[in-house]
Amino acid sequence: MIERCPSGALTFNVEGEAIEPGLPVEIAVIPDGPLWVTGDVEVTGSDGAPLERRNRVTLCRCGHSASKPLCDGSHKDTGFTG
Repeated sequence: MIERCPSGALTFNVEGEAIEPGLPVEIAVIPDGPLWVTGDVEVTGSDGAPLERRNRVTLCRCGHSASKPLCDGSHKDTGFTG
């Protein structure tokens, strides 16, 4: 379950080492949802500070996320389509 989390918000460690699935560098549009970025791509916040580097993240497309640039699922409540 954790390894299939699209956002990477769910993770686990074994002996202090983060375990994440190997994913290619890609950006995909999730219909009516966020952008799904994989492959250990660096993401920088609007303040210029880099986010924790992860192998997968989901980025807000609707503009309503309270944790921008990351998606928090707000698109579901706002009826975002796109």
